[in-house]
Amino acid sequence: MLRLMVILLFGCSWLPNAALANDLLELGCHNDTDCQQYEHAKCHNSHCQCTASAEGNEQVTCKPKELKYSNIIGGACTKEHTCTQPYTVCEHSTEQCYCGEHYMPSDDKRRCIPRAVALDDACELTMQCQAKDRAAVCHPSQKSCMCKEHFDKHEQRCVALLDVSCRNDTVCSALDAICLPKLEKCACIAGHVHNLNMTMCLPGVAYGDNCTTNAQCKLTLGNGAACTNNTCLCSAKHYTKISSENDTICAADVAYGGYCRRQEDCEESAEPLQLQCKWGECMCRDNYQVVDNAHCVPEVKTATASQLFSQYHLLALLQIFWLIY
Repeated sequence: MLRLMVILLFGCSWLPNAALANDLLELGCHNDTDCQQYEHAKCHNSHCQCTASAEGNEQVTCKPKELKYSNIIGGACTKEHTCTQPYTVCEHSTEQCYCGEHYMPSDDKRRCIPRAVALDDACELTMQCQAKDRAAVCHPSQKSCMCKEHFDKHEQRCVALLDVSCRNDTVCSALDAICLPKLEKCACIAGHVHNLNMTMCLPGVAYGDNCTTNAQCKLTLGNGAACTNNTCLCSAKHYTKISSENDTICAADVAYGGYCRRQEDCEESAEPLQLQCKWGECMCRDNYQVVDNAHCVPEVKTATASQLFSQYHLLALLQIFWLIY
């Protein structure tokens, strides 16, 4: 009976709370039928919207009719009860719901969004744009991928602009650049970036090779790279990683609470490793505790009252033994 009570208490502590909207995946829709798993929900502008009652108009946070883990990223699933949210898959080895291979969680972790987004396409996060082009950003108001400052779009990629006027390629070719007639400016060819004063083009530089500017390193290694003592290295809180294209890049340490599917998604530069992948999030490993909801530090184990009581008894017995003998 005691064992059953413990199991029930432990199981209940893991039930998801439907009132925690930040934990719920937002359900996209084409029609009202797609919203049937939410209470008092209808499809509006491709998203499920919910009201406080079936007849009411007051909009409220959507709550699922059933409390089940498949409503959240990292939630539980089985072959019989698979993940129902758009672009999610059930990882059967761990029986957990995750975003599909080419998708990632939105910033609020309620939806799965494309991992890589091309120029001019809709985006929510800059990392979506930079998965396609390292010189692209997600425009904060237009919410589309655009070239960052001092770069311009040319043949579906961002090219580094020079502060050099031109009418044809004659002037630019000596600078490893081409002429953009619309702007009448020289722009660096593929694999090159401008120097600090934007007067010439420099080649991208691989990890460990010589460099003169940070931009050379960022072009090949990503935004986590820096030119340190004329050598391309990863900056603080970044580590070297082999990308899906088999290139070496500087990846950012995964923050506490960061999204993961497998243990390797929680890689970090710290030694020893402090994070583990659990329920779709990078959490502190055993014998570590979180501080400020951001960092994992070794647990400081303090003696419990019962341990102190036992130690007191042991000392008392030793004193008695000492007096007798």
